Amino acid sequence: MNHPLMPRRNALASIAAVALWPLSGQAQKYPNKTVRMVIPFPAGGGPDSVGRLVAQILSARWSQSIVVENIAGASGQLGTQAVVRSAPDGYTVLFAPPTPITIAEFFTPKPSYEATQDLSSVALLGRNPAVIVVPSTVPAQNLTEFFALARKDPTKYFYGSPGLGHAFHLTTEIILGQVGVQLTHIPYQGSSKAVMGMLSGDIQFLVQSVESVKEHIKSGRLRALATLENSRLPAFPELPTLTESGFAALGIMNWYGAFLPSKTPMDIVNFWEKELLSLAKDPVFTKRMAEMSFDPVAYGAQEFKRIMAVERTQWASVIKTTQISTQK
Repeated sequence: MNHPLMPRRNALASIAAVALWPLSGQAQKYPNKTVRMVIPFPAGGGPDSVGRLVAQILSARWSQSIVVENIAGASGQLGTQAVVRSAPDGYTVLFAPPTPITIAEFFTPKPSYEATQDLSSVALLGRNPAVIVVPSTVPAQNLTEFFALARKDPTKYFYGSPGLGHAFHLTTEIILGQVGVQLTHIPYQGSSKAVMGMLSGDIQFLVQSVESVKEHIKSGRLRALATLENSRLPAFPELPTLTESGFAALGIMNWYGAFLPSKTPMDIVNFWEKELLSLAKDPVFTKRMAEMSFDPVAYGAQEFKRIMAVERTQWASVIKTTQISTQK
C-alpha cells in the first residue's frame, strides 16, 4: 500500500509539472488558430474600443490572429447568444458591458440564455466613466438649470440611450425619477448613433461614456453638465460630480468584461484570466486606455462574479421601481 504522502522527489516533480502547465499539454497547442472576439454592440462604442485594444495586444503577444466581430442587436443579447451557442473550445470569447449580462434577465421577454449558467466569467477589464451631456444650444449650464427648463416644457426635451434596457437607459430613468421629471425616451442602436442623435438635435439629454463624447465636448458642440463618477475626471477636472451638483450619487460601475461558453475547459478559462489581468500592468494597454479616458482596472473571475451578483440585485430593484420595459 502506498503512503498517502508521496516521496519528496515525486512531490516536487508533480509541483513542477503543474507549474509548467502553460508550456505543456493543451496549453502548448492553445491558441493554435484564429480566435473570435464577439462585441455585442456596434463598432465605435466603448466595448468595441476596449475589445479591439485587447485583441490587438494579445494577438501580437500570442502571434495568433484575434478577429473582432460586432454582433449588435437587442441591447447586446444577439452577440451574447452567439457566444453561448458557440463551441466551448476557447476560440470564441465575449467582450461585453453589463447590459446583456446583469440587466437583460430582468426584462420581458427574457433572453434565450442565462448568463450565470451559460457563460464562464473570466475577468473584468476596464471601467468607462460616464457623463451627462446636452447640446450646446440648450441654455443650461448645470443640471439644476436643465431640469428647470424640462419642468417648464417637458415636451420640448427628449433623452436618448444606446438601446432599450441599456445601463445608460436605466441610469437616466433613475436620475429623472429623483427629480420628478418625465422625458420621452428615444433608444438608439449603440452609443455612436445616440451621440449622432444628439448632434443632429433629436435628443437633448444623454448619459454617455466620456470616450464617446469627449471630442464633441472639447469642440463645443456638446456641453457636459456632470459626471456620474464619485470624483472628478482627469479629462474634465472642472466638471462637477452628481453629489457636487446637489443630487444623489448612483454608485454604478460601467465595466467591460470577458466571458467564455460555460463548458470551456478550466485550463483555458484560467489562461484567459491570467492574460487579461496582466494587461492592467501592460504599459501599452494602460497608456492607450488613459488616452481613451478609460480606467484600466482589472478583477479576476471570483471578484468579478461578486461584483455582478451585487449589480443584479441593484438592477432588479431599479427595474421593478421604475417599471421600465424593453417592449416598444
